[in-house]
Amino acid sequence: MIQAAPHQSLLVDWRGPIQRPGGLGGASREYVKALRGAGVHVTARSGHKLPAGQESGSKAERILVYHYLPNQLDLDLARRRYARVVLNTVWETTKIPRQWRKAINGFDAVIVPSSHNVRAMRESGIAVPVYKVPHGVDTRRFRPSHPPSFIPGSEGRFVFLSVFSFQHRKNPEALLRAYWEEFNEQDPVLLVIKTNGWAGEVRRSISNYRSSLRLPHRPAPIHLISGQISDSKLRGLYTAANAFVLPTRGEGVGMPFMEALASGIPVIATRWGGQSDFLNDGNSFAVPYRLARPADTMKRSRAISRTFSHLFAQPDQLWAEADLNGLKRQMRSASLNPGLCRIKGRQGRLDMTGCSWVRAGRELRIVLEAVMRGRKRREGMLLPKLSRHLPLEDRSLKEMSGRTVPGHPSKVLLLGGS
Repeated sequence: MIQAAPHQSLLVDWRGPIQRPGGLGGASREYVKALRGAGVHVTARSGHKLPAGQESGSKAERILVYHYLPNQLDLDLARRRYARVVLNTVWETTKIPRQWRKAINGFDAVIVPSSHNVRAMRESGIAVPVYKVPHGVDTRRFRPSHPPSFIPGSEGRFVFLSVFSFQHRKNPEALLRAYWEEFNEQDPVLLVIKTNGWAGEVRRSISNYRSSLRLPHRPAPIHLISGQISDSKLRGLYTAANAFVLPTRGEGVGMPFMEALASGIPVIATRWGGQSDFLNDGNSFAVPYRLARPADTMKRSRAISRTFSHLFAQPDQLWAEADLNGLKRQMRSASLNPGLCRIKGRQGRLDMTGCSWVRAGRELRIVLEAVMRGRKRREGMLLPKLSRHLPLEDRSLKEMSGRTVPGHPSKVLLLGGS
């Protein structure tokens, strides 16, 4: 673990979706909790606009961490109030939206949770320092021993679980088509989908999509759960399942993948995006993919969920399109090999025990301390006293940055601006 000396003058104002349900809100709350656990004084607020009036305390002591869309912040106002202004963000395609570039380059630094995000920032022309601080997962909440939730119709069946927001990026089309075409009503399998949105609308979209496929057989059943459920029931869905499956087109992190692994079940997924930092042959079944323009599939009538095309359909963006036959093979392989799934699940649980929010908080603290005492952006990121704590483990990123940073076995990544 990273050992950071006390920093009495580091005062963090965290502005993010701390009251929002779901993955983004959960990550924001966990970051705040982890920073406080690392000994940092954090004031947390929701709302993307800065409050009226001057904040208490000296500007020289305070840093703003902004966890909303980068172009929503009044940077001029923020600079009058804070010594440093830092963006905490994620992105899912090869490049960020073009309308974000100018805003992001106005921050003092950017914090992202995955190697994929670092590449996306650099390839999009982001010149300010970019730091990688991986997300954590609470392995006490998500654990194999949590009582499984009751799922109607699951007895005697191999249960696939998929947890995602109902949007095009998550690729519900490939998930449904692969499952329906590969498994018929005689196969002892069940696909459980936990998603958001109005249940009636989601069910209609799924039903209409099934009709459009003109399947030659009656497909295996699906159990749909839409809307909010208790935290205990969500954790129980993971432990009631045999495998987690999501052929996502792009993730900044992939929190449900981490939750599944922590719960002791393997993952069936594409390994492109944020999840490629922690998915491997020991804990998952890899789905082959090709990189494609998001706009190509958004134009088709078979896009059954929200596309957010204003963000994801720009000409120079790419994301992963899962190979349908490859997805079918991996789902079939998992269903025929429950013993292998248990082995991979145990490895996944072991892998996630090293991905705690405590670790994330300590690493984030070191990054924020570095930003506070760092030189001006035009001088680059030259922090010899800190560098020995920040190894660069991803070879592709090492080649990108041209820097080698030996030392402590942590996964903090620092790339300096030039």
